[in-house]
This record gives sequence, structure tokens and C-alpha cells, in this order.
Amino acid sequence: MRSIVISAATVLAALATPAHAALEKIGDDGFVTRHTEVVDAEPMAIWAELVEPAGWWNGAHSFSGDAENLTLDPRAGGCFCEMLPAGDSRPEPGSVRHMEVLFVDPGTAMRLSGALGPLQSEAVNGVLTITMKQVDGGTRVLFEYVVGGTMRFPVDQIGPAVDRVIGEQLSRLADKIGRTADSPAPEVIDLPPSAAAEAEAEEVAMEEAAAAVEEEGFGADFLSDLDAEPEAREELSPVGNEELDEFDTR
Repeated sequence: MRSIVISAATVLAALATPAHAALEKIGDDGFVTRHTEVVDAEPMAIWAELVEPAGWWNGAHSFSGDAENLTLDPRAGGCFCEMLPAGDSRPEPGSVRHMEVLFVDPGTAMRLSGALGPLQSEAVNGVLTITMKQVDGGTRVLFEYVVGGTMRFPVDQIGPAVDRVIGEQLSRLADKIGRTADSPAPEVIDLPPSAAAEAEAEEVAMEEAAAAVEEEGFGADFLSDLDAEPEAREELSPVGNEELDEFDTR
């Protein structure tokens, strides 16, 4: 039975340091997932952990299955990459570019471009914006991942799967750094084993594409819950509507 960490959806609005999550469909071929946590650290201390993904990314969501093989070069043009070690099934080392760094302002913001996991085989683009902003009681960290383009996965299936993975990574980063005293701990829930989707035309196309990815060995476990039925989702706290600057994308 797999477990996944998500932000608690029952946070009282009166809390000064709530965790927020939101998933929104954009047209027929796109979606945006947004997660925030408030942690008990200065922005540059958070930055130091952020640029070392081997210390907080879940290795189950990688091609090699080991987060120690992940690196992030925090400069424009830098790579969020993974080494595929040589072994019995791989006579020479391989490598993966998960994302390319577009923007770096240490302690403030980073923006990366890339289609994660099985999205890598699709004609889509994904942009991950990460921001750090000091607030009362700590520093708010935001992960926002916007995906759009042509894909063989129904958005209603792939969107929640990506949302869970992105939320889990931020939650793990917050766990490593330490949440503020008032910040709610994440809820750990058990997910049922993956089940085959109903045999409708779109879902058949999704399963065939996922099977092709698995057959080639290209990150089949990156989003292991892709073919699971979506969990019933509670209404999440709304994202604030205050005026935003370019990187404060809450």
C-alpha cells in the first residue's frame, strides 16, 4: 500500500500560516497545480536545501528510483538532471534532463521548464515556479506547476496525479526544513493499489501511452498513481486574490 503526503484540507482560515493547495484545469489540454507551505527558516537557508534535491525529493518519483542520483544546477540554463548508473541492465551510465532552469534569484525565486515523468513523452510544456517570501512567523514557499499542450493523457486523470506528486515534494522539503509552530502538519493517507481505468476511448489511450513508457523503461514509476481512480477531493482553501507580482503567484 503506497502512502502520499498532502497538505491538510481542513485548515482554519484564521490561522496565520496555512498550507494551501489548488488544482485547476485550463482548457482541454492543460492544468495548473499550486502548493504552499510556511517553514521556520530564512529564505537563504531554504534555498540551500532547495538546490540539493537529493536531500528531499522522493526517489520513488525518479527514473533510477534513487534521489541520490538527482542534481540541480541553480543558474540560467542549468539542469535539474538525474544520473542513471550503469548496472546489469545498463552497460553504460545514462542521464535524464527533467527540467531546465530559466530564472534564478537566490533566496527569492527559481523558475524551471520541463515536462516531468510520463509527460516527457508528450508534446507539452511545463513551467515550475518556486518562490520564497517572508511572512509573519516564517517564510512561505510556493510550488506552482503549469502544464499545457497536446497529450495522450486525459487531463482529469493526469492532473490529479501530477498534483499529488508536486504537493508531496514540497511537503518533504518543508519536513526537512521544519514547519512553523502554527503550520499544520501534513496528513498521511493511504492510497489504494492502482486500478485499471474504465475502458472508455480516452482512458484506453492513456493506458496505452503509459504502457509504452513503462515498456521502454522511461520513468514508469515517476507518477505511479497515474492509472488510479482519482480520490474524492475536498474543497481546498482558496488562493488569495491580492495583487501579485511576477513571482508571487499564489
